[in-house]
Amino acid sequence: MGTYVKVKNNNGDWREVETAGPDGWMHKDALTENMGLKVFYLDVGQGDGILIEAGDLKILIDAGPNNSMYSYLTKWQYTYLIKANVKIHIDYLIVSHFDVDHYKGLIKILQDKNFTFGTICHAGILKFASANNSYNSGLGNIVSQTGIKYLTRIFENLQSFSDPVPFNRDISSFVRALNAASSDNPSRLSNVKRLKAGDLIIQKQIEGSTFKMDVLAPFTERINNKEAFIYWENDEGKTINGHSLLIKLTFGSCTFLFGGDLNTVSETYLMQKYGTNHPFEVDIAKSCHHGSSDFSEIFMHKINPYSTVISSGDNESHSHPRADAIGCAGRYSKGVRPLVYSTELARSTDLRKKKILFGMINARCNGNEIYMSQMREVKKPNDIWDAYKVK
Repeated sequence: MGTYVKVKNNNGDWREVETAGPDGWMHKDALTENMGLKVFYLDVGQGDGILIEAGDLKILIDAGPNNSMYSYLTKWQYTYLIKANVKIHIDYLIVSHFDVDHYKGLIKILQDKNFTFGTICHAGILKFASANNSYNSGLGNIVSQTGIKYLTRIFENLQSFSDPVPFNRDISSFVRALNAASSDNPSRLSNVKRLKAGDLIIQKQIEGSTFKMDVLAPFTERINNKEAFIYWENDEGKTINGHSLLIKLTFGSCTFLFGGDLNTVSETYLMQKYGTNHPFEVDIAKSCHHGSSDFSEIFMHKINPYSTVISSGDNESHSHPRADAIGCAGRYSKGVRPLVYSTELARSTDLRKKKILFGMINARCNGNEIYMSQMREVKKPNDIWDAYKVK
């Protein structure tokens, strides 16, 4: 399922191999040049960070609040490219929304000239400096119509602005890193675009199966003949979280959902938008908002996955994942024994070296089957992986 092996000897239909886990013998029919789809849900602390590989595609969805994703990419996953002096090309770098626990870790990746980028995608809402008085909210101007508030400041291309914008410190750092990558000679960045419901990020054939990524949200409304986002509950956080990118990945007959920090009010809004349509059901779901209690049970039921991955950290003020989120993730799932994974629980501690070993949930898919695993805390000689067939 996409793991490299080294063939040492042949014996009829059997091959002696070295692997990332136990060495041994494999039947020749179990070996293939096809890599399939790999989804790595990395432990980035209190945040989201996901690496997707499919064929020759490399896709990042968020990178947490720190340098954990950068360290993983440069000191583990792609060290072979760096040593060979080959650029690491990220075809799509997707920012679900501009909360620091989702995008700040991307800054160092953008700054490193070992990386090049195809398209950087975002939802279109940025945060302003708190001391700024030019706008009536920290997300920009808000207008009211028929008792509903709307956010009218929407960003398209983050590389150019029609007027000086006093962003907050972290957004300013991100924009500077993005523009520096774009202005490098030669440019390390091809395109930056805003995504919304109905967009198709990519569709192509990979190893005989269709690979595509559909954008299910966010939606905008038409106010004063311009696009605007609903400003929910007079709350900045609920608004930027609720308008996260919601992306559905399809590979063959298998489906995955990535939903940023959606919340109860936005999930209810999306169900109203789609009405009798039912695009949310998938095989594997990334839990929205790190296992927060702010979710709709009806929406979770519509997702109805075999497995849910919760990405969270040790931040005591959040206490993620919440008990009700874990319980409902199991209850509103397919199968007799649904799987609920936690990047936080996948983390372990090396007592001898007195350091944290960051965890990762690993999904593999060939277009028909899905396997999920996490590394065992104690490496046993027979297998270092705790793995399940999901579909």
